[in-house]
Amino acid sequence: MRTIPSRLGASLAVAAVAALTLTGCADAIRSAGSEGDPDPSTAREVQIFEDFACPHCAAFHEQYGGMVHGLVSGGEAEVDYRIVDFLGRGDPESWSTRAATAYYCLEDSLGDGEAAAGTLHGFQSWLFEQATTQPADEALVARAGEMSGGAGHAEEIGQCITGDGAAERIEAALSDFTDFGLRGVPSVYSPAESTLYHPEEHGDLKSWLTASETP
Repeated sequence: MRTIPSRLGASLAVAAVAALTLTGCADAIRSAGSEGDPDPSTAREVQIFEDFACPHCAAFHEQYGGMVHGLVSGGEAEVDYRIVDFLGRGDPESWSTRAATAYYCLEDSLGDGEAAAGTLHGFQSWLFEQATTQPADEALVARAGEMSGGAGHAEEIGQCITGDGAAERIEAALSDFTDFGLRGVPSVYSPAESTLYHPEEHGDLKSWLTASETP
Protein backbone atom coordinates (compact mmCIF):
# COMPACT_ATOMS: atom_id res chain seq x y z
CA MET A 1 0.00 0.00 0.00
CA ARG A 2 1.06 3.54 -0.62
CA THR A 3 2.06 5.96 2.08
CA ILE A 4 2.86 9.63 1.71
CA PRO A 5 5.50 11.88 3.21
CA SER A 6 4.55 13.61 6.43
CA ARG A 7 3.13 17.02 5.48
CA LEU A 8 1.23 18.13 8.52
CA GLY A 9 -0.06 21.44 9.79
CA ALA A 10 1.87 24.39 8.44
CA SER A 11 3.40 22.48 5.56
CA LEU A 12 -0.04 21.60 4.22
CA ALA A 13 -1.13 25.20 4.58
CA VAL A 14 1.87 26.39 2.58
CA ALA A 15 1.19 23.83 -0.14
CA ALA A 16 -2.46 24.82 -0.27
CA VAL A 17 -1.66 28.50 -0.59
CA ALA A 18 0.83 27.81 -3.37
CA ALA A 19 -1.66 25.62 -5.21
CA LEU A 20 -4.41 28.17 -4.72
CA THR A 21 -2.64 30.60 -7.00
CA LEU A 22 -2.22 27.99 -9.71
CA THR A 23 -5.37 25.93 -9.52
CA GLY A 24 -8.17 28.20 -8.41
CA CYS A 25 -9.00 26.63 -5.06
CA ALA A 26 -10.80 29.70 -3.82
CA ASP A 27 -13.65 30.93 -1.64
CA ALA A 28 -15.77 31.43 -4.75
CA ILE A 29 -19.09 30.64 -3.09
CA ARG A 30 -18.94 33.02 -0.14
CA SER A 31 -22.22 34.41 1.18
CA ALA A 32 -24.29 31.65 -0.42
CA GLY A 33 -27.56 31.70 1.48
CA SER A 34 -29.62 28.79 2.71
CA GLU A 35 -33.12 30.22 3.08
CA GLY A 36 -36.20 29.56 1.00
CA ASP A 37 -38.87 26.90 0.60
CA PRO A 38 -38.00 24.40 -2.16
CA ASP A 39 -40.45 22.93 -4.67
CA PRO A 40 -39.40 19.28 -5.17
CA SER A 41 -40.89 19.22 -8.68
CA THR A 42 -38.68 21.99 -10.06
CA ALA A 43 -35.14 21.19 -8.91
CA ARG A 44 -32.37 21.76 -11.43
CA GLU A 45 -29.64 19.17 -11.96
CA VAL A 46 -26.39 20.41 -10.47
CA GLN A 47 -22.81 19.19 -10.23
CA ILE A 48 -20.55 20.29 -7.38
CA PHE A 49 -16.82 20.10 -8.05
CA GLU A 50 -14.57 19.72 -5.00
CA ASP A 51 -11.04 18.75 -4.01
CA PHE A 52 -10.56 17.15 -0.59
CA ALA A 53 -7.27 19.02 -0.12
CA CYS A 54 -8.83 22.42 -0.86
CA PRO A 55 -9.50 24.36 2.38
CA HIS A 56 -12.24 26.42 0.72
CA CYS A 57 -13.99 23.24 -0.38
CA ALA A 58 -13.82 22.06 3.22
CA ALA A 59 -15.33 25.34 4.42
CA PHE A 60 -18.08 25.09 1.80
CA HIS A 61 -18.85 21.51 2.84
CA GLU A 62 -18.96 22.46 6.52
CA GLN A 63 -21.33 25.36 5.90
CA TYR A 64 -23.56 24.00 3.15
CA GLY A 65 -22.93 20.26 2.88
CA GLY A 66 -25.63 19.39 5.40
CA MET A 67 -28.16 21.57 3.63
CA VAL A 68 -27.34 20.06 0.24
CA HIS A 69 -27.54 16.54 1.66
CA GLY A 70 -30.90 17.31 3.21
CA LEU A 71 -32.30 18.56 -0.09
CA VAL A 72 -31.02 15.51 -1.97
CA SER A 73 -32.33 13.08 0.65
CA GLY A 74 -35.71 14.79 0.55
CA GLY A 75 -35.88 14.60 -3.23
CA GLU A 76 -35.80 18.39 -3.45
CA ALA A 77 -32.55 18.71 -5.38
CA GLU A 78 -30.46 16.67 -7.82
CA VAL A 79 -26.77 17.01 -6.99
CA ASP A 80 -23.82 15.02 -8.28
CA TYR A 81 -20.49 15.52 -6.49
CA ARG A 82 -17.53 15.53 -8.90
CA ILE A 83 -14.27 15.10 -7.02
CA VAL A 84 -11.10 16.36 -8.73
CA ASP A 85 -7.43 16.38 -7.68
CA PHE A 86 -6.24 19.91 -8.44
CA LEU A 87 -3.87 20.30 -5.55
CA GLY A 88 -2.36 16.88 -6.18
CA ARG A 89 -1.91 17.58 -9.90
CA GLY A 90 -2.40 13.89 -10.65
CA ASP A 91 0.24 12.76 -8.14
CA PRO A 92 -0.98 9.34 -6.89
CA GLU A 93 0.73 9.98 -3.55
CA SER A 94 -1.11 13.26 -2.96
CA TRP A 95 -4.03 13.63 -0.59
CA SER A 96 -6.11 15.12 -3.41
CA THR A 97 -5.79 11.96 -5.50
CA ARG A 98 -5.90 9.41 -2.68
CA ALA A 99 -8.95 10.96 -1.00
CA ALA A 100 -10.77 11.29 -4.32
CA THR A 101 -9.99 7.65 -5.04
CA ALA A 102 -11.35 6.54 -1.67
CA TYR A 103 -14.53 8.56 -2.17
CA TYR A 104 -15.29 7.14 -5.59
CA CYS A 105 -14.42 3.59 -4.52
CA LEU A 106 -16.89 3.79 -1.65
CA GLU A 107 -19.51 5.46 -3.83
CA ASP A 108 -19.27 2.71 -6.46
CA SER A 109 -19.70 0.02 -3.81
CA LEU A 110 -22.78 1.59 -2.22
CA GLY A 111 -25.02 2.21 -5.20
CA ASP A 112 -27.98 4.58 -4.96
CA GLY A 113 -30.50 5.35 -2.26
CA GLU A 114 -30.89 7.55 0.80
CA ALA A 115 -28.73 5.33 3.01
CA ALA A 116 -25.89 5.45 0.49
CA ALA A 117 -26.17 9.24 0.22
CA GLY A 118 -25.96 9.57 4.00
CA THR A 119 -22.89 7.34 4.14
CA LEU A 120 -21.14 9.32 1.41
CA HIS A 121 -21.95 12.60 3.11
CA GLY A 122 -20.33 11.32 6.29
CA PHE A 123 -17.31 10.06 4.37
CA GLN A 124 -16.94 13.45 2.69
CA SER A 125 -16.83 15.13 6.08
CA TRP A 126 -14.24 12.65 7.34
CA LEU A 127 -12.01 13.07 4.27
CA PHE A 128 -12.01 16.85 4.62
CA GLU A 129 -11.15 16.50 8.32
CA GLN A 130 -8.16 14.28 7.49
CA ALA A 131 -6.54 16.80 5.12
CA THR A 132 -4.15 18.07 7.80
CA THR A 133 -2.88 14.60 8.73
CA GLN A 134 -3.26 12.81 5.39
CA PRO A 135 -3.46 9.24 6.74
CA ALA A 136 -1.99 6.34 4.77
CA ASP A 137 -4.07 4.15 2.49
CA GLU A 138 -4.52 1.62 5.28
CA ALA A 139 -6.62 4.17 7.17
CA LEU A 140 -8.64 5.03 4.08
CA VAL A 141 -9.37 1.37 3.42
CA ALA A 142 -10.34 0.76 7.05
CA ARG A 143 -12.62 3.77 7.25
CA ALA A 144 -14.30 3.15 3.89
CA GLY A 145 -14.77 -0.53 4.77
CA GLU A 146 -16.30 0.43 8.10
CA MET A 147 -18.69 2.91 6.47
CA SER A 148 -19.74 0.35 3.86
CA GLY A 149 -21.45 -1.51 6.68
CA GLY A 150 -19.39 -4.62 6.20
CA ALA A 151 -21.82 -5.83 3.57
CA GLY A 152 -19.19 -7.82 1.74
CA HIS A 153 -17.74 -4.72 0.12
CA ALA A 154 -14.73 -4.05 2.35
CA GLU A 155 -12.28 -6.20 0.37
CA GLU A 156 -13.52 -4.82 -2.95
CA ILE A 157 -13.18 -1.25 -1.67
CA GLY A 158 -9.67 -1.95 -0.40
CA GLN A 159 -8.56 -3.30 -3.75
CA CYS A 160 -10.08 -0.29 -5.49
CA ILE A 161 -8.33 2.21 -3.21
CA THR A 162 -4.89 0.61 -3.28
CA GLY A 163 -5.12 -0.16 -6.99
CA ASP A 164 -6.08 3.37 -8.11
CA GLY A 165 -9.43 1.94 -9.15
CA ALA A 166 -11.07 5.35 -9.45
CA ALA A 167 -8.58 6.90 -11.88
CA GLU A 168 -11.10 7.02 -14.72
CA ARG A 169 -13.72 8.69 -12.49
CA ILE A 170 -11.25 11.37 -11.41
CA GLU A 171 -10.07 11.97 -14.97
CA ALA A 172 -13.67 12.19 -16.21
CA ALA A 173 -14.52 14.78 -13.54
CA LEU A 174 -11.50 16.86 -14.45
CA SER A 175 -12.30 16.57 -18.16
CA ASP A 176 -15.87 17.78 -17.59
CA PHE A 177 -14.60 20.58 -15.37
CA THR A 178 -12.33 21.76 -18.17
CA ASP A 179 -14.99 21.34 -20.86
CA PHE A 180 -17.43 23.39 -18.80
CA GLY A 181 -14.90 26.21 -18.70
CA LEU A 182 -14.69 26.23 -14.89
CA ARG A 183 -11.65 27.73 -13.23
CA GLY A 184 -11.80 26.98 -9.52
CA VAL A 185 -13.16 24.82 -6.73
CA PRO A 186 -15.59 24.60 -5.13
CA SER A 187 -17.82 25.14 -8.16
CA VAL A 188 -21.58 24.60 -8.28
CA TYR A 189 -22.59 24.17 -11.91
CA SER A 190 -25.73 23.43 -13.91
CA PRO A 191 -24.66 21.61 -17.13
CA ALA A 192 -28.12 21.90 -18.70
CA GLU A 193 -27.98 25.68 -18.39
CA SER A 194 -24.21 26.03 -18.79
CA THR A 195 -24.41 28.14 -15.65
CA LEU A 196 -21.94 28.49 -12.78
CA TYR A 197 -23.58 29.51 -9.53
CA HIS A 198 -22.56 32.96 -8.25
CA PRO A 199 -24.18 34.20 -5.01
CA GLU A 200 -24.01 37.83 -6.16
CA GLU A 201 -25.93 37.00 -9.32
CA HIS A 202 -28.14 34.07 -8.29
CA GLY A 203 -28.76 34.84 -4.64
CA ASP A 204 -29.64 32.17 -2.10
CA LEU A 205 -27.97 28.82 -2.82
CA LYS A 206 -30.83 26.71 -1.49
CA SER A 207 -33.37 28.53 -3.63
CA TRP A 208 -31.14 28.25 -6.69
CA LEU A 209 -30.60 24.52 -6.20
CA THR A 210 -34.31 23.87 -5.96
CA ALA A 211 -35.49 26.27 -8.65
CA SER A 212 -36.50 25.18 -12.12
CA GLU A 213 -34.01 25.40 -14.96
CA THR A 214 -34.19 28.44 -17.18
CA PRO A 215 -36.07 27.59 -20.39
